[in-house]
This record gives sequence, C-alpha cells and structure tokens, in this order.
Amino acid sequence: MSAKARATDAQQQRPPSRDQGRVLLITDDPHVSAHTSGLEGGGFFVAGVAGGAKALVALQRTRPHVVIADTRLKGVSAGELARILNDAQDAVPVVLVGDECATLVRRAEAMNAGASDYFQLPSEVTLLIERTRQLVAHKQALDRLRTEADRDYLTGLANRRRFRKALGQEVERWRRYNIPCALVLLDVDHLKKVNDAHGHPAGDRVIRAVAGALTELSRDNDTAARLGGEEFALLLAGVESAKAIAAAERLRLAVSVQVLDEIGKVTISLGVAACPAHAHTERELFTLSDSALYRAKRGGRDRTEVADSSGNAEPQHCGDAVALGLR
Repeated sequence: MSAKARATDAQQQRPPSRDQGRVLLITDDPHVSAHTSGLEGGGFFVAGVAGGAKALVALQRTRPHVVIADTRLKGVSAGELARILNDAQDAVPVVLVGDECATLVRRAEAMNAGASDYFQLPSEVTLLIERTRQLVAHKQALDRLRTEADRDYLTGLANRRRFRKALGQEVERWRRYNIPCALVLLDVDHLKKVNDAHGHPAGDRVIRAVAGALTELSRDNDTAARLGGEEFALLLAGVESAKAIAAAERLRLAVSVQVLDEIGKVTISLGVAACPAHAHTERELFTLSDSALYRAKRGGRDRTEVADSSGNAEPQHCGDAVALGLR
C-alpha cells in the first residue's frame, strides 16, 4: 500500500470533528479518488466507497453533508442516487463528476436529476472543492435549524414529528433496497409514582436519565426519540431482529444500574419489532412493538419482549399510531 493510500485510510479511520464537513465520495474509478484528493487538504473528512449499491449503506454510516458521485457508477446510477437523496428526509446535496466537458446542457441535466452541480475532472477540481465548501456550509446550517425544530425540549432527543418521518424513511428504505430496520418502544416503569412521591422535577430527572442512556447507546444513524411523557422510541437503521433485541437489553441494563438519590433505582420496559422479520409497514412495526411493550409491562416490567413472529398482535395504544399518522 502506498504512503498516500495509508494516509487516506488513516483519515477515514479517525472520526470527523464535530464541525468538520463530511463528504462521501462514490466512485468505481480509482482515478476519480486521486483527482479529488484535494478535498482532504481542504479540511473535509472524506469517506470513499466503490459502487452505487454500497453507497446506500455508506450513506447511513457516514451521514455526509455532501455526496460526490461519479456519473459512471455500477448498480445505482448517479442520477438515480441524486433523486433518492433529493427526496430523502435529510436532503443531502449531490455533486456529479465525470470526464465529459461540463457544458451548460450537462449541468442542467444534472440539476434536473436532483444534483446540485456537475464538474469535469480533473480540470475543475478547484471549482469542485469550492462548491463543496459552499454546499457543506449550507447543509450544516439547515441541519442546525432542523435539529431545533425536531428536538424534544426536555431531553434533546428527537420529538414525535422527527420520529414519524424517520420511521417512514427506514421502512421505505427496506421496501426499495432490502435494508432492514427495527423499532424498540420503551416506557419508564412507575413514573407516576415518582411524580406523586417526589414531585414532577424528580420525574423530569428520571426522564432525562433514560434519555441519556438512549443517547449513549444509539449510533449516529439511529433515531432516539421521546414520544411524550414516559414513552420513548429507538429506531435502529440497518439492524435485524437479533441485534435489535441485544440493543434493547443493553439499554435496559444501562438504565437499571442508575440510582437517583432519593428516587432509587430506575427501570424500563421494552418492546421490540423488526422489519421485515415481523412487519412490513410503519403502522405494523409500531403496533407490534407496542404490543410487545404491553406484554413486558404486564409480565412484571423491567424486561424486554419481542413481537410475535407470526405478525399477529392487538394494538394496545392504537391512538398513538393514529396520532403519529402511521398508515
């Protein structure tokens, strides 16, 4: 391996700093990677992936501010990728690159497909870097605004609005690309007793403690949300049933070891359902996870239950599914 390749690998193994622009480079051509190496010198964190199909998984893992895609991708065309990202909840901007001249017609075609621009390599590398810098700054500003609009005021987690959109996005990703997902619903056990005995500020401390455990154990591409009151959700991207169950148990144990002064031990009950193992729509996934949660509470609390593999379940809080707008 060359020194340059080792340096690139080392950078990709290091996590980006909080404010550093993240760029996902999608190409099958090593020459494109060489031509765009100046992006790293420009201060961007660059993650590379070969092949259009792998890009869909890399998007979840990297959460880029900008995607730079070669027009000659295999598996998923650059134009289709641009349309997918343009329609997605996070609306990641895409810049297309290729070896053909960047005429006005070609740039217009790229924009019609949903891309932000098109540049010819290697002659327009400098323009590519500056355009990427502009798009990263714009995306970061939008992300800050979206975070404020989608955040629960007490915990800083995603709110119901953000959860609903993320749930639809993950199930749609399974429908189109066969990427699984799973949902963990959880309730704080006996929170009403805490409020009655110690007051609502104590109950808020419990809610924030559970939210802290959720934040600590969730990955960047997961969605940890507070749905209201003592109800929380953890939407796991790209995860099948077995790993979702393990994640739920880690969360249960992480909460149960916390002792909050006069309040004492805090416990949670959890219900797990996975797509496609148990469900094939947002409503099914939510309802089956909710039913599993109900069994956990009925079975003694401080436990994790899994959706029935047959997919049969009676909705226990069907009003929640309606309020969330799940179909």
